[in-house]
Amino acid sequence: MRRQKSECNDPAFFDEMFSTADDLFLAMHDGEYPYVLPLNFVRQGQAIYIHCALEGHKLDCIRQNPRVAFTLIADVSIHREKSTTYFKSLCGKGTACIVEDEAEKGRALDAIAQRYAALCPQPAPTASIKRTAIVRIDIEELTGKRKLPSGTA
Repeated sequence: MRRQKSECNDPAFFDEMFSTADDLFLAMHDGEYPYVLPLNFVRQGQAIYIHCALEGHKLDCIRQNPRVAFTLIADVSIHREKSTTYFKSLCGKGTACIVEDEAEKGRALDAIAQRYAALCPQPAPTASIKRTAIVRIDIEELTGKRKLPSGTA
């Protein structure tokens, strides 16, 4: 079985990755070393939304330097006999900002809840909006890659 490995920068591939990957790994600046976390997310147009507590290291990093990078991975399969891994991945860069507008925060919370089929009230109650921070990442660059066994698309 011959493998296929290629960059994939088709917008349809990006759409597929944003809809099928469960987690987004967000890399932020933390002084000397990067700080990376897996997060729930939703993409809306050219922006990614994440939610978090109102205080914490993630928000401190974003306030210090809003330039971030992220990656998604899907369809991971390890072929042990060939010592290889098949996958689809997407990497990107963007600028993060802490959303202050309550309407935008509510829309983002609802979209995240819908994406993960969360059993929480929708639309998001005002109390939930007030006790949750929302970060919007404005996407500036995307690149995709996939490594699949031959005969698959």
